[in-house]
Amino acid sequence: MSTYGFLVDLGLCISCSACEAACKTWNNVPTGRNVRWRRVIDQVLGVWPKVTTYGVSMACNHCADAPCVKACPSGALTVRTKDGIVLLDKTKCIGCRYCESVCPYGAPQYDATEKKMSKCTMCVDRIDAGKEPACVDTCPTGALQFGKLVDIDHEGVKQIPNFAEPSYTNPSIRFVPKEG
Repeated sequence: MSTYGFLVDLGLCISCSACEAACKTWNNVPTGRNVRWRRVIDQVLGVWPKVTTYGVSMACNHCADAPCVKACPSGALTVRTKDGIVLLDKTKCIGCRYCESVCPYGAPQYDATEKKMSKCTMCVDRIDAGKEPACVDTCPTGALQFGKLVDIDHEGVKQIPNFAEPSYTNPSIRFVPKEG
């Protein structure tokens, strides 16, 4: 199995939210609903006057040990064995929100209109067509990258401040820390 993942270069992210817009557009996530499969979170580090900020583009981390999959009583969440992508089958979702409560990254989100959960698919349709996820394809600075984890593991780290302990879920995301 070749597991896919994201690499986020924190020094390159300018918090423009182009990745958010591309995700919503490509996946037809309705605007006006409080559902954001990908979101840019501004992080602040330090103590005044030595403060720094950086943007972190976050979505489902398609964890190897996905607690959402384990918590789902209806079997709506599964891991695609060929590449580790965590997928949601809305026809099986009962809207119990158990997956939401166990995910430390806020990836599964409740759509109150549909009364079902909703989450990033890693643009599985694009991947199957040999393309990158829409969020990666639109990033103007190259801060958000995509590839096989075996290829991006050497470039990034698993842990950054204010991020959940990676040993809990083994997320498929790596970070290049912001320097300075």
